[in-house]
Amino acid sequence: MISAEWMKLKHNRIFAVCSLLTLFASAFMVFKDLVIVESPIEDYRFWLPTVYLVVGALLSIMSGFIITFLLQREYEDRTINNVLTAPTSRLRFLLGKLAIWLIWYVGTLIGVVIIYTIGGWLIYPDTFGLTGTKSLVTTLLKYCLLAFVAAIPLLTVSVIQRKVFYPTIMIALAFTGIQMFAVNMPYKFARIIPWSAVVVQSLAELPFKDDLITLGSIFLTGIIGFVAAYWLFKKQDL
Repeated sequence: MISAEWMKLKHNRIFAVCSLLTLFASAFMVFKDLVIVESPIEDYRFWLPTVYLVVGALLSIMSGFIITFLLQREYEDRTINNVLTAPTSRLRFLLGKLAIWLIWYVGTLIGVVIIYTIGGWLIYPDTFGLTGTKSLVTTLLKYCLLAFVAAIPLLTVSVIQRKVFYPTIMIALAFTGIQMFAVNMPYKFARIIPWSAVVVQSLAELPFKDDLITLGSIFLTGIIGFVAAYWLFKKQDL
């Protein structure tokens, strides 16, 4: 399933372009704090939340382009008809798209983690150390992987939009905006809305009850997003 999807994308540049834009933007943020800014944030512990929000926003926006391309191209070129007349179920088709999206996401995320880890050591050579590295890696991975789960409804929007290009990207921007605004939202709302719950769960120390609420909101959104995508896709007349 994955190898078949990979063959379709073998000569396409969208994945490389989105990855490079994300990596270059991350590298520029490090360069800015290292060279351009005269007085960077003194304590790396106050620098890290900015890193998480910026990386989460970049991956969220680029995910909109990735998942749009993966499905919109199939509808536009009508290759979807040929694929589904072969012994490929609609469930396997969607799982293949989700798997390729996740592979791109994790691969790009690992590159970003490496860039910011190096940046932390360069910007804060005396204080960052292994403690800062551990905090950066664990929190950034948790933040972005939870954000991926919360972004699965983009798959549903891509199924609905068919040949149209912009709806998934607009929704991805909306999810990104909610993430970025999470720190300014009332806590009782931020912990329930899945895209702000990602920020709350990753950056705050929560009691057990709120842990369940935030994680439940995120994973329930991901599950519903995929089930809805499959249900709508199954009902579509191609």
